[in-house]
Amino acid sequence: MAVLLRLTTFLRPYRTQVILAALSAVGLMAAALTLPYLTRLVIDEVLQEGRRDLLWPIVGATLLLVLVRSVLTAVRRVLAGGVSLSVEVDLRARLFAHLQRLSLSYFDRMSVGQLMSRASNDLTTVRFFLGYGLVFLFTQAFTLVLVTGLMLLIDWQLALLSLAMGPALLAIAWVYTRRSSPVLLDVQQRAGEVAQMAEESAVGIRVVKAFGREDERSAAFGDTARRAFDRNIDAARLRARYQPAMAFVPVAGLAMVLLVGGLQTIDGRLTLGAFVQFYLYLTMLMAPFRSLGILVGNAQRAIAGGTRIFEVLDAQPEIAEVEGAHPVPAGGGRITFENVWFAYDGSPELLRGVDLDVPAGRTVALIGRTASGKTSLTQLIPRFYDPTAGRVLLDGADVRGLQLDPLRREVAAVTQEPFLFSASVRDNIAFGRPDADEQAVRRAARMARAEGFIDALPNGFDTVIGERGFTLSGGQRQRVAIARAILADPRVLILDEATASVDASTEREIHAALAAVMRGRTTLVIAHRLSTLALADELVVLEEGRVAARGTHAELFASSELYREIHDAGLARSELVGRES
Repeated sequence: MAVLLRLTTFLRPYRTQVILAALSAVGLMAAALTLPYLTRLVIDEVLQEGRRDLLWPIVGATLLLVLVRSVLTAVRRVLAGGVSLSVEVDLRARLFAHLQRLSLSYFDRMSVGQLMSRASNDLTTVRFFLGYGLVFLFTQAFTLVLVTGLMLLIDWQLALLSLAMGPALLAIAWVYTRRSSPVLLDVQQRAGEVAQMAEESAVGIRVVKAFGREDERSAAFGDTARRAFDRNIDAARLRARYQPAMAFVPVAGLAMVLLVGGLQTIDGRLTLGAFVQFYLYLTMLMAPFRSLGILVGNAQRAIAGGTRIFEVLDAQPEIAEVEGAHPVPAGGGRITFENVWFAYDGSPELLRGVDLDVPAGRTVALIGRTASGKTSLTQLIPRFYDPTAGRVLLDGADVRGLQLDPLRREVAAVTQEPFLFSASVRDNIAFGRPDADEQAVRRAARMARAEGFIDALPNGFDTVIGERGFTLSGGQRQRVAIARAILADPRVLILDEATASVDASTEREIHAALAAVMRGRTTLVIAHRLSTLALADELVVLEEGRVAARGTHAELFASSELYREIHDAGLARSELVGRES
């Protein structure tokens, strides 16, 4: 009930439409309830009393009521449909906006497939219930109250007999709700698992094909789909067990009323017209009782979907802007790590007491074995994560006390596998500065040595890149990403294996561009290629989350056994010998 009440808050912006839809439902039921009364007049007055003068007025009133019902039905459906779709748009927008605010650690734990399932299947279930289910529920409740009152006016004893089935029906509905709720929630979860595997298989299709794992992947997907199928069968079995029972109880009550009411009519205690009127009202009363199972099922599915949606909406960003956050101070981009410790959720410490000062405008290369903490260290600067202990400073200010958006605009990163959106080349380059003019975009592309191949594309800078940029080569994607970072004009530039996907010739072109871009800009370089390390003013060696050594190639080669091991393993080359800063 708490979830349902919370879901109804999304109807507040559309309360006028909801009220009008409810009033349409009231008018619709009022017209429907008048028809049995007209039927009674036909039987008791026209047929039995021979009142021909009443026949045509009754026929005219009947036609008018049918017309009114048709109009009100159309109005109700249009209003309810509009509310349903509006709620869907609002919920999806709110869900998407909230996802943008969540920290990266949330996406480390939550799969994309599960998020897509919540934003599609669960959201559709919720909007259908809010748009149609609640109006239908109100209609049935109104029918139940009004019809019961009219039946009591006709024959209160017969009415009480008709309502005797209510407690049994409610008991069955309560048991059904208790048993179906966890099953339906699990059904939604299984549907999310299917969406997750489908999404991963589509995104990773190149890896699947590269390793020839199509059959195994299909079999794994079949197992996941089978588990979802089995859980849906469990839900269907519950419906098959309880919904027929909820449909049978009203019919049994109807049979008792036919028996008792028929005897009363035979004995003359009830006119034939009154009995027919009562019976028609009773059949109208059956609809709410018969649909109780459907309403309960829809409500349970909406609760399950709403629960999963609220799990996302209730998730709080672990990295949030503190109250009274300060603007980023003026400066050249000096970065300081003071006794920094860091670990991902549930993982051992990756950084252990790192002390490192990078002067403004200096280029420092971070090298080390796998899992030594190089990338993790750079992700603390724009506050993608916060250290578990210690401080990270940008131009003397603790980044945890700075405004988030301005901070992140001062830090740009180019990674080994850059992400490009399904948009034009121009939009991808200008992603960090959407107000940039054509000249600025072209200048960034030219500096990244990307202008030539972009102009050669079918529509030049207006060419739409396919999903994740796979219509471009690896080197082309990398140069577009570098152009994007150049156009952002950051104070701090992070190059995380930024030239790992390009050939030697292209790498030389990019290095020429990067050398100009990095000049006077604080840059952290994570790389294993000699040519990329050669761009750095000095090298910092990380080992098991600590700074093991720091200096130029010559200094480190002479003083650090660990660096010599890295060098001999091929992470550096003899071309660096003699390079001093």
